[in-house]
Amino acid sequence: MSRFVTQPIAADSASVPFGTSCLPELNMGVELSSHGYVEEEYLLNGTASVWRHSENGLQEAVRSDVPFRTRVLLRRPSTGHGSGLLQVEPLHPDLDSALVWNAIHPWILRGSHSWMGVTVFAPVAQQLRDVIDPERYSGIDIPHDGMQYDVLASAIRSAIAGDFGPIATERVILGGMSATGSFCRVVLQDGFHERWSRGGDRRLIDGYVIGISSGGAGAAGYPPLSEHDPERAADDPRRTIDPHAAAAFEVLSETEAETHEHVTRADSDDTAALYRLYEIAATAHIEAHAGVLTNQQQFERRGGARPAFDVSEPRSDARFDLYLRGAFDAMSRWLTNGELPPRAVRFAHRVNGEELVRDADGNVLGGVRPPWVTVPTAAYAPHSTASAESERPPAWMPFSRPDMLARLVGSMRPFPLAELRERYGSRAAYLDRFAAAVRDEVSRGLLLEEDASELLRHAPQRWRG
Repeated sequence: MSRFVTQPIAADSASVPFGTSCLPELNMGVELSSHGYVEEEYLLNGTASVWRHSENGLQEAVRSDVPFRTRVLLRRPSTGHGSGLLQVEPLHPDLDSALVWNAIHPWILRGSHSWMGVTVFAPVAQQLRDVIDPERYSGIDIPHDGMQYDVLASAIRSAIAGDFGPIATERVILGGMSATGSFCRVVLQDGFHERWSRGGDRRLIDGYVIGISSGGAGAAGYPPLSEHDPERAADDPRRTIDPHAAAAFEVLSETEAETHEHVTRADSDDTAALYRLYEIAATAHIEAHAGVLTNQQQFERRGGARPAFDVSEPRSDARFDLYLRGAFDAMSRWLTNGELPPRAVRFAHRVNGEELVRDADGNVLGGVRPPWVTVPTAAYAPHSTASAESERPPAWMPFSRPDMLARLVGSMRPFPLAELRERYGSRAAYLDRFAAAVRDEVSRGLLLEEDASELLRHAPQRWRG
């Protein structure tokens, strides 16, 4: 692969990066300057191979030295002197969204870490160029599916080389969620990790955080390398994580855990291959809490439209994102000073392997036990049903039917007020028990103190009545 970086793409009153951190006129997103951060966008040119699997299941480059141009979005401390950690995120095929940033940005900002989002998928590059902002992104082109791996590697190498300005890259964590979590699994498991070197024995990526992605979920959990590439078999060993001289965490909600059991492995403290699996009870692939992404608003301003979608059940008030922040922090501490991350109990599965064992309320047994399931005011489920008003998604969205999307949305059945009083006596007594459960999670190292404070602030809302 060759690479070179053009000048940064300027932001002005007429054009800002798609998925920008903040739309101040709408009070949307995160205003970075108040945190001592800046946002920058670059165009990255280079060449890449188009990858697929050969007949024997190994990687092969079916085309080489194919030119590409993509965009790289950066958020870093304005002084240029950050923590030394760069969190890299392949942007999601649904509107090039930064799902990891959306979940963990408070942790990034608190720790003076840097963040880099990279457009890697060919259909999204075309959408940016032809639909979203033809003037700003006129030159963007990833001409073939299967180039996304080399495109990502080029961006990381450019960051390490200083082509994007003063970004500290002593430690690089690649993280993704949903489709991009699966993308990270393929990067680690299919030989790219070993191929990508900084020089000598140092790999390009030090750690992987794979969020809400099941290695056992067919092509969704282990995507083909490119178009027309056959799906990996259900028993392909690559579906089970082997850190390959890195640290790797999988952080799953109940939704993914249902199909993940047959590809799980034991945790490992091996200094050359650290591994943890965290399964977060009473969480789901999609949850209801407010986010900070601006992509949809910008897309609609350009005349785009998303279909109407809702679910029939009350949406879950769980907070998977808080535990994802804890996982990133644990990996950072391991990479910085060798501090071993906490371990966690796994979910219990029934004989068929997919159905999770549940208590009398309907809440799952085992796994990481958040305060909202330790001291419950509702029964949580990792699925919902689509409402009658939901419309069929357009072709560019990852799911073709509303019912498929609804299966990923967490729901809950709130307990009646009379039942809450029978369980806890009073609202004050419930809040005391909830606070004790929060402190317990902090002491285990699974929940961060700052995020515990956020949970406690909103705890009164969980007592309905």
